[in-house]
Amino acid sequence: MKIAFMASDAVAIPAIEAVWKNPKTELAAIVSNPDKPKGRGGRVSPNDVSAWAVSRGVLLLRPEKSPGGDVIETLKNIGVECVVVMAYGRILKEEFLSFAPLGCLNLHGSILPELRGASPIETALALGKASTGVSLMRIVKKMDAGDVADIIETEISPRETGKSLREKIGIDAARLLERNFDKIAAGALVFTPQKDVDATYSRKISKHDLYLDFSKSAHELDLRIRAFGCGIVSINGDILKIGEAFAKDGGKNAKFGAVADVSKDCISISCAEGFLNVQKIQAPCAKMLPVNQFLNGYKIDKGIVFDKFENEKLLK
Repeated sequence: MKIAFMASDAVAIPAIEAVWKNPKTELAAIVSNPDKPKGRGGRVSPNDVSAWAVSRGVLLLRPEKSPGGDVIETLKNIGVECVVVMAYGRILKEEFLSFAPLGCLNLHGSILPELRGASPIETALALGKASTGVSLMRIVKKMDAGDVADIIETEISPRETGKSLREKIGIDAARLLERNFDKIAAGALVFTPQKDVDATYSRKISKHDLYLDFSKSAHELDLRIRAFGCGIVSINGDILKIGEAFAKDGGKNAKFGAVADVSKDCISISCAEGFLNVQKIQAPCAKMLPVNQFLNGYKIDKGIVFDKFENEKLLK
């Protein structure tokens, strides 16, 4: 079975490798997004999926927009029978969805119909869910609303991070695809319609979501820091990044955002409920440091209050 894989994010690489290595399948092509500027220098670089394809000599197509007739013609000419999509990032036109004899399937990083949309993995963690998963589904025009053929559940560990959860989702996506290769090739997948009434939608995460709103509970902020990679706070015009913290119970606090205590290992910040105990923090133009090293060069006193921010809801 000749498969074209469409992806732009590293989370899809384990599933791509499952196609590449399996003797029953042939990875005929990868369709990804064009190279983009990265980092402070703005150097144009390929995304992780494109770099993987180039390093292994796999045919790589990088259309500027949603793939159209030229890409379809190329994939037809090399005998593509099935298209698999994961974290590609573009809406696919009807003509693309229908050209492959064995269909166009999507691997989505949640147990649908929960967490359709742009950021299901990070949002599941930020919402404090105990588990999430991967769904193998048929692509339709409505976002992530297609019928589902199979799912795998993924446990969210007590101190999970967005990075570690993405790695687990990537591995489970590969397992889910592998166990369905025979059914896909035989056209024997059995699809179950989603219940739209149960659907929830995750939105695209922005930099503003990293700012910490201390009118929330310490537990909520701990989850957000782990889900999004860091938290951002502001004081006296300085933007500081919190790289590691944990929530401590402490009842409700009227003066949230205030520093409740400073020790050599921890900065404790009052939240609407409980305390956020910061263990790693970064000053402007500096490295992320443990609190004891950070305080050698930056003064934070008990009683000072961090600036207020209000976070948008994570679900649409």
